[in-house]
Amino acid sequence: MTGATGTLLQVHLEDAGARSWWAALANVLAGSNGSAQYRFVARPPSLTQDATSAPVVGATFPVVRAQDLADRSSPNAWIEIAEERLDELDRRLLADGWVRTDETGRHWWSRTYVRRSEQGSKQGSTTT
Repeated sequence: MTGATGTLLQVHLEDAGARSWWAALANVLAGSNGSAQYRFVARPPSLTQDATSAPVVGATFPVVRAQDLADRSSPNAWIEIAEERLDELDRRLLADGWVRTDETGRHWWSRTYVRRSEQGSKQGSTTT
């Protein structure tokens, strides 16, 4: 999304096989007990906003398909690695010039970022 607030990205959770049939097939062959490989993806908050932006894709982690992904309590074995993967994506976005905002989406992983360079240029621009 572009406009008064700059370009926004929000972290979404997706099945790694959603974008690649190879990944989906590999998960079926290598997975066990109904598990799937998920990953966090940073992209504009909705698909209608700036659909030309390439998503920033994080590393995968295993999740049991029937598991409630919003449940962060024990004994969810996936939660620790999911939090690690989210923090890895966060560090990558910050290193690439994104700044995390105070805004959050519906889920605990729905972090929102704005481009640092756009934020600074809007604050420091003057007309001569």
